[in-house]
Amino acid sequence: MRNGVRHVLGAGAGLLATPLIAAGFVSHASLDGWIATSLLAGLMVVIGALAGSRISPLASLLPGLVLGVLAGGFLAGAPWVTPPGVVPLPYEAGYRALLAGWALPVACVLVVASLFPSRWRGAPRPAEPPEPAEPPAPQEEVKVQEPPPLPKRIPSRY
Repeated sequence: MRNGVRHVLGAGAGLLATPLIAAGFVSHASLDGWIATSLLAGLMVVIGALAGSRISPLASLLPGLVLGVLAGGFLAGAPWVTPPGVVPLPYEAGYRALLAGWALPVACVLVVASLFPSRWRGAPRPAEPPEPAEPPAPQEEVKVQEPPPLPKRIPSRY
């Protein structure tokens, strides 16, 4: 797969995963019991797939930057992070819990995972086959001396 295609697919995966991660953490705050635990486990699988995949580092960079900017703005007290009426009232507590608790650690994991230079490089292209070498020059045959003749067989007495 070429690098351009890989990065376009990674950007698409990152754009798709960003609201899924946010919605999962927002609804996790309102759930109890094994449903909340299984939702959290599913979110960690998605985050792990974004952080460790060979798709593109854009898949982890985009959600990491969005969550990092939102968490940093919330912790700095920026009014644009929590404007009234953007998040429905039943989910506002979960949204604030996401920004205050989970968003910054998850953002750090996702951004750091995309910083490795090996993730930005594509797969190595196969090397061109080398040109065939010239055949070796014919060598003179070296005459090997024949071994001495074997002695005649001595008949046995038995």
